[in-house]
Amino acid sequence: MKILVDTHTHTILSGHAYSTLLENVQYAAGIGLEGLVNTDHGPAVPGANPDFCLSVQRTIPEEISGVRVYRGVEANIMDYEGKIDICRGYLKMTDFVIASMHDVTIRPGSREENLAAYAGALKNPYVDLIGHPGTPKYDMDREAFVKAVKDKNRLVEVNNHSFLFRRGSAGNCSEIVRMCIKYDVRVAVSSDAHFCMGVGGFANALKILKENDFPPELVVNRTRETMDSYLKERQERLSI
Repeated sequence: MKILVDTHTHTILSGHAYSTLLENVQYAAGIGLEGLVNTDHGPAVPGANPDFCLSVQRTIPEEISGVRVYRGVEANIMDYEGKIDICRGYLKMTDFVIASMHDVTIRPGSREENLAAYAGALKNPYVDLIGHPGTPKYDMDREAFVKAVKDKNRLVEVNNHSFLFRRGSAGNCSEIVRMCIKYDVRVAVSSDAHFCMGVGGFANALKILKENDFPPELVVNRTRETMDSYLKERQERLSI
């Protein structure tokens, strides 16, 4: 399977990443990607400033060097009810929103609390994707989680970064992938790159999909066309 749109990338505006948006885009173009989503962190992460970032993204061309640039954010889930740290005014500026839990913004809870936090975030109509749900720090009933995503017709992330930096994620991610097959839930495969040369890095995530014989049609970011098809669906969801 080939992935041509990276749905999770960071720039220096996240506070702990190392490349500019232009560097990310130029690298993406060089390796043949058709698009990337710029998803800098929400303000609860130390050093991040998405109030500024999301406003500025409105001035960025939709396409640079042949790469479609989607305006996004990685919002932080702040409590076990699923509240996120981006207000609706800024969410309206986005093409794509990831909601994630990070230990600098919310302590790991019980399995029930962690599941409730993810399920609560999915109630926000702007949230498209739950980020790195396989992380062991936020353990939960993974089958119930996938069913919650299915109920809201949203996406699950298969995050390549997790296999490298979130020890113990591989088994959890594999289980989630199997549950997505069982319940016909779509996923997005991402690099979660914090340096430009990590953009488009999907090898470990794709290995998990291959091992589980994952249906390609359930991957929304295979191409720019399939990504845009999902975003058209998103617009329809938000217009209701």
